[in-house]
Amino acid sequence: MARPLSEEKRDAILAAAAELIAGQGLGASTAKIAKAAGVAEGTLFTYFPTKDDLLNQLFLEIETDLAGAVLAAGLPNGDPRDRVRHLWDRLIDWGLANPVRRKALRQLKVSGRIRADILRRFDVQFREARAMVEQCLAGRGDPARMPFYIDAVLLGLAEIAMDAITANPQDRESIRQAGFDLFWKGSAA
Repeated sequence: MARPLSEEKRDAILAAAAELIAGQGLGASTAKIAKAAGVAEGTLFTYFPTKDDLLNQLFLEIETDLAGAVLAAGLPNGDPRDRVRHLWDRLIDWGLANPVRRKALRQLKVSGRIRADILRRFDVQFREARAMVEQCLAGRGDPARMPFYIDAVLLGLAEIAMDAITANPQDRESIRQAGFDLFWKGSAA
């Protein structure tokens, strides 16, 4: 009879993968990930049959955590600018609290190794928030460009703001505000 899989080992493997991918990119070997997790490489493959399975599960876990943090307080009502600012603040807060996971997520997003079904799950998790942002931006710009405003501009400026805050923590609030103002004003173009 096979022993049940340990949740602690699985979590250790995912944490080690995030750390190494954040620091070394997707070239981090499964041997290094296993060693950092304190397990044998064969044990890693018991939990994740292939490196791509590990990468996809890590992507899903990080995105699920991010969605939980961004959507935990629910989607606000009221002024459109305040509603989008609420999501912006949750996104920035999560990124600053999870620098390793944020860097790993950035690597995973551009890797080309995340399966379509995993990407669809990500889209579903954020569907309501995305719809709210689109609704708040309605009439501010070209509706055909909304995916660009959200995916490239909003998320890109959030990354820039988080990097700037990390480098200049004393200016945390002014950088957060400046990043949001750039997005909000730019979405009216």
